[in-house]
Amino acid sequence: MRSSEPALTGHPVIPNGRQPAAARIRVLPAPFSKLWLAGSLALLAACWALLWMVRSYWNPLFFFGLWTAAVWTARNLAGRPPGQWRRHLALSVLSIPLWWWFEFVNRFLGNWAYHSTVEYTEVEYRLFASVAFSTVIPALDAAWQLATSFTGAGPAPSPNRSRRWYATEAVAGLIGQALVFALPHYFYAWAWIAPSLILDAAVGTAGKPSLLSAMAAGRWRLPLTIGLAGIGCGFFWELWNVAAMPKWTYSVPFLHFLQVFEMPLLGYLGYVPFSWSVYQLVELVGLGIGRRLKPASATPRYT
Repeated sequence: MRSSEPALTGHPVIPNGRQPAAARIRVLPAPFSKLWLAGSLALLAACWALLWMVRSYWNPLFFFGLWTAAVWTARNLAGRPPGQWRRHLALSVLSIPLWWWFEFVNRFLGNWAYHSTVEYTEVEYRLFASVAFSTVIPALDAAWQLATSFTGAGPAPSPNRSRRWYATEAVAGLIGQALVFALPHYFYAWAWIAPSLILDAAVGTAGKPSLLSAMAAGRWRLPLTIGLAGIGCGFFWELWNVAAMPKWTYSVPFLHFLQVFEMPLLGYLGYVPFSWSVYQLVELVGLGIGRRLKPASATPRYT
């Protein structure tokens, strides 16, 4: 006999047998959680060793495996279930054209270059590069989830700015991007700032929470958390690049000093607007974590 009394999940049983979405989210038991974390760390360690010690045709796949394992590890530590495969796949697909855009911009900048002991054909290079690039957004997404689970950053406030505000923000971003192409030696930093302004304006215009509006209103916790998560993610990008093959190096006008790994120290600041850009892009396409954010004490954990 069907009942409308609350079930053990705390949600009422629906007459047709279907539960609300929130009731269908399963929290993994502790043993499975620990096993998943152990497997992720094992894959991470194996791919890290292979990426640094092996010089083979397949090394780009070790990079992919390393960052996939890092994503699983971070999500596990944030208390997120290992499911979400469709969302992960969507983020991976979105990640590929995103980074190819920055590769296009770098043709004008010349701020980074790749080095490999293996010669790839043009088709092979683009395929392996796309596989590697597919990890960028998932890595940042996992970093945001882990960071917000500790800082308790809640959603950004609903937009309360005029369309003129967002139009001005978008125009500033477009001018900055134009300066990157026209005078890259002087305005290369805007390669990271301009997209964050353009995407934030698009998000605000679409009626979604704007990070710049939040900062203007004095609500800095979420923007700072997203930015610091970007720096943390960038630290591991640079760390795992040190002895990797293929690897990248930098050439940064005016600021190329005090290197931490291959990256000049001040270059890590570029990960802040880059992280904001990606966060707003993901929010814009409806895959963001904004609606899922809760105070740290309310974040689901494995039990």
